[in-house]
Amino acid sequence: MDTLRRGLDSREAKGIEYVELRADDVVQTAIDARERGVEVISKRIESGHSARVLLNGCWGFAVADGSKNVALTIGQAAKVARSLAGGKNTGSVELADIRPVRKHAKAVAETPLDQVRTADKAAFCKRLSSYVVGTDKRMTSALSMYRDFCGKRYLVTSEGAEVETDVSMLYLYSSASGKENGSPASSRDEVAVTGCGWEHFERVEPHEVIGNRLKRKVQNEMSGAKCKRGSFPCILGPKVAGMLAHEALGHLSEADFFASGAFAGLVGKRVAPEMVTMVDSPFVKGWFGNIEVDDEGVSPRKVVVIDKGVLGEQMTNREWARKLGKKPTGNARAESYRFPPIIRMRNTYFERGDMRRDELLESIKFGYYCGDIRGGQAEANSSFQVGIQECHEILNGEIAGPVRDLAISGMAVKSLMLIDGLGKDFGFESSYCGKINQSMATSDGGPDIRLRKGAIVFGGSG
Repeated sequence: MDTLRRGLDSREAKGIEYVELRADDVVQTAIDARERGVEVISKRIESGHSARVLLNGCWGFAVADGSKNVALTIGQAAKVARSLAGGKNTGSVELADIRPVRKHAKAVAETPLDQVRTADKAAFCKRLSSYVVGTDKRMTSALSMYRDFCGKRYLVTSEGAEVETDVSMLYLYSSASGKENGSPASSRDEVAVTGCGWEHFERVEPHEVIGNRLKRKVQNEMSGAKCKRGSFPCILGPKVAGMLAHEALGHLSEADFFASGAFAGLVGKRVAPEMVTMVDSPFVKGWFGNIEVDDEGVSPRKVVVIDKGVLGEQMTNREWARKLGKKPTGNARAESYRFPPIIRMRNTYFERGDMRRDELLESIKFGYYCGDIRGGQAEANSSFQVGIQECHEILNGEIAGPVRDLAISGMAVKSLMLIDGLGKDFGFESSYCGKINQSMATSDGGPDIRLRKGAIVFGGSG
């Protein structure tokens, strides 16, 4: 922090409209293990700093390893800005006013990740994979990919922001494959938490919990019936509802994408039934996208994207907040010091409703309950295509047998208007989201959401 402060006082920083300095001192541990043993153990140190400057209405950005020569990095960023401006005040970038944050954002970890032996982390991964394969003879293989990040991140700005953030993040991707009667199946699972420590695996999700969840998904795939093609009434479980909130709707509400997306021109207009509210929040206990300060030094706040069915706010950084004449929402985030902050989601979800699951089910004679996603994508026009890895038929108002190899598609802006029920239960999934070559920790979720026929098209390989 002292090194960055001295950079702000350097000759190179004088006369620049705005200087933003960020630095990371973070260690990443990576472990890959299968049931037969550990395949990869590695550690990587991310230690360096960057300077982003606003000069003559243009941005300049430069990166350097280590923490020396901060003034030189500022000078390099300024050179980029001057080059873009052509030596004149020709740029259009202006920043919304903020109250600069001075804060130490501390991690709350009972067992800090950097105090757990690498051998114990590797043993957990192997134990998980061995448990999946060893407790069901139909399982043919399992993979556990563990990552954690521990250390410090720093931010200082010429406006007076000073933020020190304790980094404590763990991420576990696991997958498994199986075969029954010659029919292969596979599934995946993700665990991702920020701000806590190894106690998460000791008390919240030990290897048996993760392993049983992963096995259940594969088992359902192996025994599932062929999907009927067409459109049917359906219920999206919390993880699938979260996908819709994030991929098909959330990106459309990021201010830098908004004008070219399906929501353009619809602010203040009804886009969903009155029961539907969707938000992006900087903090939900236990979620992966939590932040206390964004990477521009803004104190973040909740963004109500859809307010009782009406399209509301956009997620902004300081530049877009100024363009829109709004207060910044604190959505400027950067993967690391190597990247400039851009507008990113944090925790995006539909708020819960007031219906029990049996109430949601009772009106459906035939349809589908989609419980978990395999992967998917969405386009600027709100079209989406998603693979479902856990699905059941709904028959006469009750959950029936599993379905295999299911895919769903639709237009999110149309699907929104066909929501006719929201559950009381609430859940989420955490993972990484990619945008403009940056990968960012996010969470998304919601309640069970019931949609009428016409909202979702079902298909699959059968």
